[in-house]
Amino acid sequence: MYEVELTARLRNYNETRNQILNLKIDSQMRLDYDDRYYDKNNQLTAADQEFRLRTKTNLDTGEARHYLTFKDAAFDKLTRSKPEYETLVIDHSNSEQILFKLGYAKTAHYAKHCEIFNLHYQEIAVEIAMVRFDELEDSFIEIETQTTQKPNTDGLFEVLYKLLVELQISKDQLTEDFYIEMIKEAKAKKA
Repeated sequence: MYEVELTARLRNYNETRNQILNLKIDSQMRLDYDDRYYDKNNQLTAADQEFRLRTKTNLDTGEARHYLTFKDAAFDKLTRSKPEYETLVIDHSNSEQILFKLGYAKTAHYAKHCEIFNLHYQEIAVEIAMVRFDELEDSFIEIETQTTQKPNTDGLFEVLYKLLVELQISKDQLTEDFYIEMIKEAKAKKA
C-alpha cells in the first residue's frame, strides 16, 4: 500500500480546524497514539525504513487497538511518503516481546494526540489528522490517502495539494522533518 501524505506545520490550529469543518466530513474522532519505534543495529534507519508498534485509543469510546507497521523507504523524497504495511495485533505486550526476542530494540517512544477527520474529496477517501505532541510547541496537519498502485500516487498528490490550498495552508508550511527527531531535539534542549 502506498501512503500518499502531506505534513505541514500549522500557523493557527483553530483556524485550520474551522476550515476543515467547512468541508463535508464523513466522520470525526479524537485519538491518542502511543508510538514505539524499533530497529536492529540501526539497519532500518540507515535504509530509511520504519518499524512501529502503535496503540490507538479512541478518547470518545475508550477503545484501544494495536497495530504493527512497517514503512519502506520513501518513494517521494519531497513529502517523504512511503509504502506502508500495517496489521492489527491483539496483544501489544506480547507483540513487543516478540520484537525484542527477534533482536529489535526500542529506539523511540512518544504520544501523539490527534483529531481525525475522514472525508471524500474529489471522489477520493482522505484522512486529515490535526496533530499535537506534549514535547512540541508546534501543531501539525497530516493529509493522507492510500493506493495499491504506485503510478496512481502522482494524481493523488495533486488532489491533496488542492485540498491543502482549500484549507489555506501554503506549501512553505510543509515539512519533511520526522516527529521522532523533533521530539528528541526538544527533549535534549530541556535536559
